[in-house]
Amino acid sequence: MLGAVIGGLAAAGSMIMSYAGTIGTALASSASTLLSMAGKNLGPISNIVASLAQILGVFQAKDHPEDLGRRATVSTQKPEDFDSTEQYIEHLRNDIKLDVEAMKKETDIDRTAYTAIGAGIAIKGLSESKGFDIPVEALVTFAKLGMETKEKEINALLDSFQGDISKVSEYAEGKLGAQEEVAVGDRLADHFKEEYPTMSEADIEKKVMALEISGGKQ
Repeated sequence: MLGAVIGGLAAAGSMIMSYAGTIGTALASSASTLLSMAGKNLGPISNIVASLAQILGVFQAKDHPEDLGRRATVSTQKPEDFDSTEQYIEHLRNDIKLDVEAMKKETDIDRTAYTAIGAGIAIKGLSESKGFDIPVEALVTFAKLGMETKEKEINALLDSFQGDISKVSEYAEGKLGAQEEVAVGDRLADHFKEEYPTMSEADIEKKVMALEISGGKQ
């Protein structure tokens, strides 16, 4: 089973790179990297970025990474042909017509590739909207933490940590040294105190501890 999953991801990765001439080398590379890092967490990550994109107005309600990724492979225009990713998404949404019969013949590998491409588009759009890069590592961590339906909490963390959001990921994964771990833990506590001013110290501590992946810390 594991071999089949790994083989499927590899095939989807190859499919993504085969579209480099259509979607652009930059998007193909970022989508391939996302797929490689996300693995089985691609679905939750896709849902997280879609929800965040709707909060920020990058996506409309009907937009979804898989669909946008599919449309990107049909378009004759690349992200770099537009002034912003938001404009590119608008083009994919409004100008690209899909072949319904061809969609019926899609495999799981096809859909995985389209999801990675669309999620890559969404992440770029989110980064532009926020004004700082959102690292894939952080999104993988949020997926591992089971935060798929906690987009508002993730958005608040992004706003609070901004370019340092990778520190939250490293904290959760137990990758920080003792001194820096304490410092990031204190920042998280301050963040939650500001977000939830009526919450008790004990509950704040629980919120911080909930951002630790089980087994991540020794």
